[in-house]
Amino acid sequence: MTPYEPGSCQVSPTHWRRVREFTRRKAERKHFLSFLKKARVSLRKAILVRRRPFFTFLYLIDDGVSPLRAQMDPVEDRRNTKRQEEYYNRLGNVADSEYGIPRRCPCGGRIRDEVRVKEEYDTLPGKRFFTCINYEADGCHYRQPWVIGVQEEIESLRRRVEKAKQVIKLVPNLNKHIDTVEAEVNRLSLAVDNLTAEIYSLTVQVATLEKVALLNAVMNAELEVN
Repeated sequence: MTPYEPGSCQVSPTHWRRVREFTRRKAERKHFLSFLKKARVSLRKAILVRRRPFFTFLYLIDDGVSPLRAQMDPVEDRRNTKRQEEYYNRLGNVADSEYGIPRRCPCGGRIRDEVRVKEEYDTLPGKRFFTCINYEADGCHYRQPWVIGVQEEIESLRRRVEKAKQVIKLVPNLNKHIDTVEAEVNRLSLAVDNLTAEIYSLTVQVATLEKVALLNAVMNAELEVN
């Protein structure tokens, strides 16, 4: 056995472990570089296009990964992003507002009663729908199944009836409170009338005293002249 061979006693096991580790790392680095070369990913061209409190979206714009996005104008890109956000917000508003029997679609179209023909695959309950006259399968128009719409409408009416019952129960107490307030108003009105009479009496007295004071002043002036 020659020196420095894998089985030689003149070479420590630590040396061969280092050699094997170096060979493994070199192979891994070579594999990683070849992967990047095939994918044509340039990490320097990764741009941050949107930031959210919890996560960040990164879009790679390398020609080999996304040629259309690489050629897109930044202004047009922002407009496209804004349009997508508005579209998603509109979808959420339509989904949240679709409750009960709709009267009018968010697009402004009226609601019609749709009776669907028989289909081989039926995943929606029933065959009748409250459908927008301008309905398109884009999520921006109402197409409420009749069964669900009527059920939600009944639940809404039930809640309104329960609230009305609670208000009706409070009517006697309100009537008593109104009677009490009216009695208090009458009492205060009498007090105001009495105060008004007293003020008038005081006004008359003040006028009389002013006349008496004027006569006294005239008499004193005549006496001084004489």
